[in-house]
Amino acid sequence: MKTSDKHNDEETHVGEHAEHTHEHHEHAGHEHAKHEAKKLASEKLASSENVHFLKEEKTSAKKTSGVPYIVFGIIIVLLLGVIVALLLRKPGTTIGPGNNTNTEVDAKDKVKVEFYVMSQCPYGTQVENGIAPVIESMGGAIDFHIDYIVSEPSVGTFQSLHGEKEVKGNIVQLCAKKYYADDYKWFDFIICQNKDASNVDTNWATCAQENGMDSNTLKTCLEGEEGKTLLRESMNKATARQASGSPTMFIGDAAYNGGRDAASFQRAICQYSKSSACANLPKCATDDDCTEQPTKEGTCVNPGQANAECTYTDPVPVELIIVNDEKCGAACDTTRIVQVSQQLFLGVKPRIVDASSEEGKALVEKYKLEIAPAYIYDKNVVETKSWKTNTNLASAFEQLSDGSYKLLDEATGASYFISEEARKAYYDAIGIVKGDNKPQIDFFVMSYCPYGNQAEEGIEPVYQLLKDKAIFNPRYVIYSDYAGGGPTYCIDDDKLCSMHGIQELNQDVREICVNKYMGVAKWFEFALAMNDKCTSQNADTCWEAVATDLKLDVAKIKTCQKDEAVALLTAEKTLGDKLKVSGSPTVFVEGDSYSGGRTPEAFKTALCDKFDTKPSECSQTLAGETAASTAAATGSC
Repeated sequence: MKTSDKHNDEETHVGEHAEHTHEHHEHAGHEHAKHEAKKLASEKLASSENVHFLKEEKTSAKKTSGVPYIVFGIIIVLLLGVIVALLLRKPGTTIGPGNNTNTEVDAKDKVKVEFYVMSQCPYGTQVENGIAPVIESMGGAIDFHIDYIVSEPSVGTFQSLHGEKEVKGNIVQLCAKKYYADDYKWFDFIICQNKDASNVDTNWATCAQENGMDSNTLKTCLEGEEGKTLLRESMNKATARQASGSPTMFIGDAAYNGGRDAASFQRAICQYSKSSACANLPKCATDDDCTEQPTKEGTCVNPGQANAECTYTDPVPVELIIVNDEKCGAACDTTRIVQVSQQLFLGVKPRIVDASSEEGKALVEKYKLEIAPAYIYDKNVVETKSWKTNTNLASAFEQLSDGSYKLLDEATGASYFISEEARKAYYDAIGIVKGDNKPQIDFFVMSYCPYGNQAEEGIEPVYQLLKDKAIFNPRYVIYSDYAGGGPTYCIDDDKLCSMHGIQELNQDVREICVNKYMGVAKWFEFALAMNDKCTSQNADTCWEAVATDLKLDVAKIKTCQKDEAVALLTAEKTLGDKLKVSGSPTVFVEGDSYSGGRTPEAFKTALCDKFDTKPSECSQTLAGETAASTAAATGSC
């Protein structure tokens, strides 16, 4: 498999998808805070636990969200501002006057704290660094656990979002925990590694020396079956907690989504602890601590100080009009967005208007609405505390002509066409021809996203089965001004960029060229061979030998890359933007968003269901597993 240098911001993954997806909802992508912030919101907040859930396919749905496999098809980017504030705010305070180093309590009174992370995910390392002062001050009162989010496609072979280096980092940290459990020496080792998290596979030796650990002990554990066993046990714990996003956190067996600074962690732990370190905590450390009057906006004055106090004000009233279509049914359920809106804007007053009513028709015409449900907030929304304090929140909205604000369709995942005209325009854009009995699958990937590779490898056997009885269109996820732009990620004055760097962008071009001039059969051969033999660090020097082995026209590929790169990538970006694609993989089957599994059989079933008259091949069952069938099908870059 190709290795990925990416992850969430997010993942942010919302801040991503944040050296990065989805996912997870980091790498180069982690550095692109806005993109990955949205991703982490989708991956984390929709479920409050960094957990993705599958949505059912809708027969006339349009994929308006860029992140595949979303909670009920909804990206809760509405919470973008809240998450960005949580992820990016400065640790506002010291832990507080109640510090009591290594406070001991009875074992039965220790507070269980669980972090499920990836050793190279910036948000995972962020929360580890954030809780470190709390471990230092009251570690004896805490039962602290760190486990790792990975998959095991085949026995003894592990996959982690950031690649093989991260797998090794996960293992060596578990080895340190096993052999140096006393006094949290293992955690000091992790904090040391976090200073250079991009090299967790190698910096462990130096960190072991700094913390008085025997390097040979760790090396033997890391390289042997013992390390794999530890990682498998850790993976099972993460799976049991349904942890698919880094970080997923629990304090006292309750999901934790609060602040990521020391004061916030200590305050949350002290809700369950009898430790003397909790005796004199300030009244509040952040606004999130001010909850005594839930119908009012709470503000923490003098946060973290001895004289801290909460003040409360009435929320700004905001009218929310939801234009929906009763014919859509459960697929257009508004419950989740309404709940989130009520949490984010305490004064919001939602009202649903059916698109077929006179008022609804007037609103559709006034605002040129195409997709339902449509969420329209009056202009008072900009006066709310959430809007004013979370500067990135506005990026999830568009301002309308009368000054009100509409939540972006790609932010809500709304996908039901209000009119047949809008649906036809969408099908024309993606090239769908209804009634031709030749279903089409369009799959957007990044050539070095491991989850995109899973989709490629799951779709390839379906191509071999159906061949030209269906249409197979590999597509590519292209950004502009990614991670601030520059030659590390982009070409064409930063208009064309890829998440995992310039070599991924170059490989995208080469694969597009193979598809254009040599056909999709050769594309599958080339893409899958590159998955196996090359990485994002060496693709530019590795690809030619792969192409030669496959008897591809190397000169033609080079000429195409030299002369057509900008035009080809621009076409990919234009289509991706039109379809609101931002994550890899994003899959459409006959124009409908695909949210099923990443096995050959799952992809085959989705395509065969779109035939007017099914060919005999559809009766065959595609055996065998790909990495997708055991890895988290919800992961994305």
